[in-house]
Amino acid sequence: MSGNNAVSFKAWGVIGSIILLALALAGCKDVGSPEVVKIGLIAPFEGPSRPLGYDTLNGVKLRIDQWNERGQEPKIELVALNDDGDPELAAKLPDQLAQDPDIHMILGPPQGHTAMAALPALQTHDIPALLLAPVRSVPADGLILPFSGVGAHYQKLFQPMFGILPPAWSQPVNQPSIWLGDPLTLAQIHLESPELIKAAGPVAGEEALEGWAPGLTWSIPWAAPIPKDLPESFAQDYEALAGKPPNYAATLAYAAADEAIRLITSAADYRPDNEALKQVHIPPIGIVNSHLIK
Repeated sequence: MSGNNAVSFKAWGVIGSIILLALALAGCKDVGSPEVVKIGLIAPFEGPSRPLGYDTLNGVKLRIDQWNERGQEPKIELVALNDDGDPELAAKLPDQLAQDPDIHMILGPPQGHTAMAALPALQTHDIPALLLAPVRSVPADGLILPFSGVGAHYQKLFQPMFGILPPAWSQPVNQPSIWLGDPLTLAQIHLESPELIKAAGPVAGEEALEGWAPGLTWSIPWAAPIPKDLPESFAQDYEALAGKPPNYAATLAYAAADEAIRLITSAADYRPDNEALKQVHIPPIGIVNSHLIK
């Protein structure tokens, strides 16, 4: 073998080693640093509705933790912002979340009055959203899904019992209605003019009501989304995380997070489109205390 050939073989050996090292490093990067996709959450973490916010947070967190603990990719991170139960603040938070390019979906808010307030801002951004509280409507060709239903769903549900009742999110309420707004106003109307609120949506299940109108939750017919096909271990896993059994808000949040992860991971670029959202089934809405219906 000539000297030149020996040098040539040595050169190819060095190049081959560099290529193998590069492949090894690339492999380590894929295993150790998977792409991160973020889910945004808007909910009340301070103020009277703080329990609702943390029920929602823990439901979402449980599902994301389960995904990450199984080593599935992409890794999912949660960015949770406090709306304080304040519609003016809730209206600003979608803009804050949209500043992070890694946020591929938004969940919440879980209250009707803040969901209604956040809806216009959510519609201005190209980020899919699953709403956790009922709203009047959403554009059929947009990226927002009313995961907690719209007012017409609640109207149809209660119609056989009460006739046609208009859904209401804000004052004034001048005729018998289905209240889908905030808990404080629900308590005030119920105490001052109980005949105006014949039924309510998920807001009637909030813990905050007990302080303002004790016993209201179980004295008025109310309805909420009831997700099906949850894992058998859901209640046990949730209680292990949150220290208490899951309620309707925690259950809905878990189901929404599960659907968000499915949508994200099914999309080629982790960004679900309008067609993908059209395939999502909104959880059935059921009357929680139907024994009150005569």
